[in-house]
Amino acid sequence: TRGSSPSALPSPRIHGSPAASDEAALLRGDRAMTEAAKKDTKKGAKEKAGKEPFVSQLPLKDVFHHFSDRKTKLLPLNDVPYVLRAAGLTIYGEEEAKIRAEVEKIDGLGKPVSFKTLEDWMAEHQATYVRSHDDAYNALYTLCHEGIIGDKNDLVRLPHLKHLVGEVGDKIKPETFDKIVKAEGGLQGDTCALDDFIKFLQR
Repeated sequence: TRGSSPSALPSPRIHGSPAASDEAALLRGDRAMTEAAKKDTKKGAKEKAGKEPFVSQLPLKDVFHHFSDRKTKLLPLNDVPYVLRAAGLTIYGEEEAKIRAEVEKIDGLGKPVSFKTLEDWMAEHQATYVRSHDDAYNALYTLCHEGIIGDKNDLVRLPHLKHLVGEVGDKIKPETFDKIVKAEGGLQGDTCALDDFIKFLQR
């Protein structure tokens, strides 16, 4: 402004000057912090997702009456593990006898089970049988890298998997395996990337 003293004028931003260098450094710092925050957010979301239940959980009341006797409203003791799986719990074959023994203490040895008995059992034990996304991923990852169902390139070989599930655990028949896996919209071919297989299981 006319009449202003030189000391009152703003310093020009000259490229390469200390002021310009400081401003550029600040901008770089802001960008770095923004990128770091984005990475932390993504990491936090990924870690949270990994701890989420692998199988969607359903209220017991939504599945119990599909299995119980229509007249008595009671559930056959042997069907208890199937109902719990339908509710979203992951029950291994070797755990079935233990669970049946726990619920039959209430309604009598070998006797059908009431909704209240199973509801109380779930309130106490449900958390033990909820497997996380990380649990499922790590189990399948290990089976792949040990060459049992795949290879170290995280590739699941479906014929190997079909043989495994037909020999251990609940022993799924080959034709049942094919019906599940090869159905419309299912997996095609004999191999599948581990991440894609995880997504398929969660459909």
